[in-house]
Amino acid sequence: MLKFRMLLAIDAGNSSVKFGLFDGKKLKKSWTIKTCNLKSFKPSKDIKNMPAVVSSVVPSADIILKKKLKRVHFVTALAMKKTIRIKVKHLSEIGADRIVNALAAKELFELPAVIIDFGTATTFDVVSKNGEYLGGLIAPGIGLSRDILHKATAKLPLIEIKPPKNIIGRSTVDAMRSGLVFGYAAMVEGVVKRLKKELGNQVKVIATGGFAKMIGKYTALIDIIDMDLTLKGLNLIWRKNYLNS
Repeated sequence: MLKFRMLLAIDAGNSSVKFGLFDGKKLKKSWTIKTCNLKSFKPSKDIKNMPAVVSSVVPSADIILKKKLKRVHFVTALAMKKTIRIKVKHLSEIGADRIVNALAAKELFELPAVIIDFGTATTFDVVSKNGEYLGGLIAPGIGLSRDILHKATAKLPLIEIKPPKNIIGRSTVDAMRSGLVFGYAAMVEGVVKRLKKELGNQVKVIATGGFAKMIGKYTALIDIIDMDLTLKGLNLIWRKNYLNS
C-alpha cells in the first residue's frame, strides 16, 4: 500500500477542470481553470511528482494530464464497483464524476441521498438508504441552455447568467435570466419531489457544481451545498483503495 499524504484530486469536466490539493483528509486549497485552457496548466515540481487521482469525462483532457503529471490514476465506474455497489446496467456508460459524487454522499451524509451536479449537464444521482448507487437523471445544464437560446434564435443575445431582479423580466436580458434561473429552480423542485415520492421524504438533497449556489437561493428543497463534493469523493477513493489510513 502507498504512503503518500499529499494528493492532487482533479475533476475534469467539459467546461472546467477543478483541482484540489489534499493533505491527508484536509483540502488545503482548490482552483479551477477552463477545460479549453488546460494545455496552459504548468504544475510546480512538487505537484507534478505528486500522486493525482482524476475523474474525467473529457478524453482530450486525459491526454494532457498524462503528459503533465507523473503519477496519474483515472477513476472509472467499473473500477469503483467494489467501493460502492452500482445498480445500473452498463457501467462503462456512467460518468466517473457521478459515481465519485455518489461515494462522497454515501460516506459524508445521511442516506438516502440525491446529488444534483450543476455542470455542463445537470445530473441527479440517487444513493439508496443502503448506500447503493441506483442511477439518476441527466438534463441540459443552465449554461448549455443559455447557449442554445442564443445560437438557435435570431435576436436573443448571449447573456451572462446572473440572479434575476424579478420573476417578470422588464427587458429581453432580464426575461432570459428569469427563465433560466427560475426555470431551473422549478425543474429541480419538480424532479426532487418526484424522487422523494419514490424514495420517501427523508431524502438528503446535496448540490454541487458551478451554479449550485445560485440555484440554491431559489429553492428550499436543497439541504446541502458542497462545492468540493467531487474532490472530496476523489480523496476518499484514494484513501480507500491506495492508503492504509
